[in-house]
Amino acid sequence: MVITAASTVETVQKRFPQAVIEAVDFRDEQTLVLRPESLVDVCTYLKKSLQYDLLETVTAVDWLERVPRYDVIYQLLSMPNQCYVRLKLRVGERREEHPAVPSVTGVWAGANWYEREVYDLFGITFIGHPDLRRILMPMDWTTHPLRKDYPLNGFDLPEPHWGGQVPYTIDPGVGQQTLRTPQGRTLDERREKVNPNQEPGTLKEDTQNT
Repeated sequence: MVITAASTVETVQKRFPQAVIEAVDFRDEQTLVLRPESLVDVCTYLKKSLQYDLLETVTAVDWLERVPRYDVIYQLLSMPNQCYVRLKLRVGERREEHPAVPSVTGVWAGANWYEREVYDLFGITFIGHPDLRRILMPMDWTTHPLRKDYPLNGFDLPEPHWGGQVPYTIDPGVGQQTLRTPQGRTLDERREKVNPNQEPGTLKEDTQNT
């Protein structure tokens, strides 16, 4: 059997009829919308039987006003057959704080960091992940920057903080981030060197040495 993206969709629909919510063909790109509880079974079949040996990425989209709110997206490549298939889950039915989907790290080990990134930036939990923790934001950051209700300018942070981005121990709500200014220190400048017009909250040079 010649494996193509279109034949892959047809095969999965026949083998897992209860798993597939929708199949979408858009500009010759094939997408299967799956029920979350069937994800691992479908992925295992795609890898072992249809040679989808590369998980290119796992990402998400926040549709703030939609229920379910999030799409979790998996881009798969069959290198022997040179064809792509996209899998999609829709989660966040009850506006829960941390919607959950199964981890596919047991199918593709490379999912490890992708799932951690989605967890960090969207707050989506991956059940069965071996080490689910933040990968970009500080460990005690309480919010998820790629959610659509995250303030575009970040949060208004207390003084003193160089650059205006430090973790909170509680959810700060909404506000504006304190931004680095041209008069402040550059990114790689040593902290001992203080500009006379330093950013608020920074001690002056003479008080640092007393």
